[in-house]
Parts: sequence; C-alpha cells; structure tokens
Amino acid sequence: MASFERHRNTPTMGVRGWLLLLALVAGLPTTMFSVFAMVEHMRAQQEKTDAELRRQVLAVAQAVDAELSAKAAMLHALAASQDPERMDIGQLYRQAKGVGSVHREVQSLALAGHDGNQVFNTWEPLGVVLPPTGDLASVRRALDEDRPVVSDLFQGSILLQPVTALGVPMQVDRGHRYVLRMYIGVAAYARLLEEERLPEGWASTLVDGQGTILARTLRPEVTVGQVVGPRLREMFRSSEVMEADNREGDPVRFAVAPVGGWGWHAVVQVPVAMLQAAMRDYLLHLAGIGGACIVMGFAGAWLLSRRFVREVELAARSCLLPQAEDEPARRTMVRELRQVGDELAAAREREEMALRDGLTGLAGRALFLRHARRLLETSRHDTSLRLAVMFIDLDGFKQLNDQYGHAEGDAVLLRTARVLEGAVRSSDVVGRLGGDEFVLCLVLQADTACEVARGVAARVVSGVAQIGLGVGCSVGIALGRTGGYPELSEEDAPAGLPDDGTDAGQAAMRPEDAGAGTGGGSGGADGLADGSPHSVGATLPGAPAPLRVLLEEADKAMYVAKQAGKNSYHLQDMSTCE
Repeated sequence: MASFERHRNTPTMGVRGWLLLLALVAGLPTTMFSVFAMVEHMRAQQEKTDAELRRQVLAVAQAVDAELSAKAAMLHALAASQDPERMDIGQLYRQAKGVGSVHREVQSLALAGHDGNQVFNTWEPLGVVLPPTGDLASVRRALDEDRPVVSDLFQGSILLQPVTALGVPMQVDRGHRYVLRMYIGVAAYARLLEEERLPEGWASTLVDGQGTILARTLRPEVTVGQVVGPRLREMFRSSEVMEADNREGDPVRFAVAPVGGWGWHAVVQVPVAMLQAAMRDYLLHLAGIGGACIVMGFAGAWLLSRRFVREVELAARSCLLPQAEDEPARRTMVRELRQVGDELAAAREREEMALRDGLTGLAGRALFLRHARRLLETSRHDTSLRLAVMFIDLDGFKQLNDQYGHAEGDAVLLRTARVLEGAVRSSDVVGRLGGDEFVLCLVLQADTACEVARGVAARVVSGVAQIGLGVGCSVGIALGRTGGYPELSEEDAPAGLPDDGTDAGQAAMRPEDAGAGTGGGSGGADGLADGSPHSVGATLPGAPAPLRVLLEEADKAMYVAKQAGKNSYHLQDMSTCE
C-alpha cells in the first residue's frame, strides 16, 4: 500500500505533453545541425569576403603596375630615339612635349642630371633656367640601379604641387648620364583607382614607399599626403587579410598587395560594420524561416497531439462505456490503440455477459445500476430531460409454475424480456432484478414525459397479456424531477441492488421467490401474503438518493396497480404530471 501511495504521487504528464516533448526532442538534432550549418556558412562567407578582398587588391595593384610600366616603356622609347653619341636636346624636348600633350594625366617631362639639375622641363620653355628637382633621391637611385624608378610623393619645384616622378636612365655624350623623368600628379592615380569598380562600400588606397597616401577613394581630400600608421606599414609585408581600425577609427578588414617592383602598395578595405549588417540580415532572414518552421512544426505536433488525444479518448470511451446504437460509432485510426481497444472491448463484453441475467439476457442488478447511473447523469446535466423508472411484476406467474412447470415459466420469462425490450428504445435500460421482477429506466423529454411513460407502460401491459397462459403484469411508474440532481457518489448505490458483479440469478431473492425455475429463472408470487408491498426501499438503508428514491416509488406504484386489479399500471405521484 505504501508503494502504491508513493507511485500515486509521482508527477505525470498527458499524452499531448509527451507528444510535444517528442517533437521537441526530435527537433533538437535538426536545430543543432541548423546552428552548425549557420556557423559554417558565416565562416564560409568570411572566407569568401577575404578571397574577394585579395582579388580586388591584386586587381588594383596590377592596374597601377600596368600604368607605370606603360609609362616607363614610353620613356624608354623616347630615350632610345636619341643618338647615344650625341644627344639633340631640342629634338628631345619637342618629342617630350608632344608626349605630354597627348597624355593629359602627365604634367610634364624633364631631363635631370646626377646632381638633380634639370636640363629642361616641358612645363617651361627650352633654355629657361630651372630649379633643381624636388626629389634627388629617386634620380640617383635610377642612375645607380640602372632601371626605371618611381619616386615617392614630393612637392614639385615648378608647380609646387604634390607629384610623383617616373624616371628611366639614359646615357649620352661619351658617358654623361641623365634621367628622363615623367611627372604624374595624384589626380591620375585617383582616376586609376576609381576605374577599378569595387563593391559598394569598399575603398582602395595607394601608398608609396614611405607610407604616404598617394590616392584614396574614401575622403581623398583629407587623406592624400598623410602618412599611414606604423602598424599598417608593418602589415605591408603580409599577404593575409587582417582587421584593424582605419584612419577614421572604424574597424575594417583589409588586404595589401605590392605594386610590382616599384615599392608601392595597394590597400583594399571593407567596413566590418557593413559585413556584420549583411550577416545580420542573413541571420534574421534565416531565423525568420527557421522560426516559421519551428512554429509550423510545433503547430503540426499540437494538432497531431489533439487528434491523437481524441483517438485515445475514443478508444477509452469505446472500452469503458457502452455506446447507444443511435450514436455514430467510429473506430480509432491508431493501430495499437485499436488493438488495445478491441481487447478491452472484448473484455468489457465478457464482463457484461457475466453481469447479464443467465436466462433472459437482460441486465442483472449490477449492470442495470451501472447503466441507470449513466442515464441519471444525462438527465442531471440537461434540464429538458426527466428520468423515468418502471417496476414490473408478473401476475399469475406462481400459478403458471405450479400448473405447467418451471420450463414453461422460463419460456414466459423469456417472452416477457422480449416484450420489455420491444417497448423501449435501445438507449433505455431493461433489467431483471430476480424471479418475476423486471425494471425499466428511461430518459424522456420533460414536456412529454408523463404521456410517453404511460404509453410505454400500456405497451408492456398489453404485450405481456398477449403471452397468454393466464399471465399478466402490474407496472409502477415513478418520474424524477426536471434537472437539479446532486452528484451521484458510490454511497448512492442501493444496498438492495449490489454493484459487486452479481447478476440476477445470484442476487438475493425474496422468500416468496424460493420456487425459482431452472437456471435461476421462473419463480415468485403475485404479492406478499398480507397484501403489503415488499418495497425495494426496505432493503436500501441510509439517506435517499435520486435513483434509490425513484426505485422505491416505482415499487410502491407497482403494488398500487396490483391491488387495483392487476394487469394495469400506476403513476405513483400524479402531481409530477400537473
């Protein structure tokens, strides 16, 4: 008992809760996979962005390198047009001036010596005394390394503007060496960067060998000529995509690529905030789809759980309560529940057969009481219904047994049972309490209950009279009040109508029923010797309950009908029909 009480207090959960929990557990692997896939997608997106950064910065670096190489080739061709033994300065000046007029991005061309003095500059007429070049270092480096060299950003000595100079060495006049230079303004590099179509929000920067910004697509008016920080210059030697704050203090991801062999570097950057915004939009979109799928999944699980609960309830109802024949019956669609339901239904059928009268097949006392309680509950919850109970006792049955024997008495009881079943609906209850006593329980419409009850009683009296052999019956009718019944409890079970599984053949009979026929069938008398009713209520002690009261009233009404001349019916309380 203690073990039962301990398990009784164990927390429980309904079928719907278990199904929803099952859906949750089944969805966890999918959710985990979705999270893993999302993380992998984010990593793949970052790798894709980094690869695009490398591609774009290489494209920018190659474009600048191609432009410088083309200009260097142009200077080489111009230098090669001169006789190495004797240079024609005038001719070279005119040719250089023609090149400058064709290429608008070129400010001027100049010829400078090892000491930085300019022999001519196409910005000025030939023969004008010119100031020394503003970038002697690149001149000497071109002569020393004997290759084309591009200078860092410097202030031009004639136009006094920030320019770069691309120079190629040339040797003339028996060992004299000069550098043929092309001055290019920063606007040319800005146009070059603009021509490289970067994705929206991206920016490119061109930095010379000293770390000075030559051109920038983002805020060039305040950044050109500025020197990049030492950390960025340290990163020039790395080919990895990195993340740092730009000059505006915004975190960016950037890639660096060298511009050929010129000593310059190209930088392409993308704001981290823009990447995060794109990723956030993707995550929100994915979360929206995932959330909708989760909601749909749980909604489907909830609907399926409701359907499954209905199937369980259907199986339970079909197993625990008999269905009226006029109610639609549907078998559960769940295979396991159907199997269990079939087994329980078979068990219930066996139980009902055990609780039925062995001779007539009618409900025994226990089964009648069970069904009568159900009808009482139906009328209790619906104020438009009234419960009717009829007590039937055969007249002349003892004389029939004495004259024709118990076999004929059993046949009369069987025919009486069929008459009673034919007089009522399938939803009503017909029972045999023992001997020659029968009982009916009906639920009727309140406004026609009296007329219908009298009609049923009249059919019963007429049907039994047609059996013949001198047999008739007396019927007592009791009608319950309209609605308002209290809740029926176990204490309400009449003591004279046991609910312990005994049937009519096993139930205790009155002393005058001792002459029962075969199979516990025929027997009984027309009444007590003193003419007083035996009263079902006499065996029902305790506080009256609605069903007990109606059985007692019907029993009394039956004896009134018997004393009035038999083969009749009587309604115990006529005021209930007024």
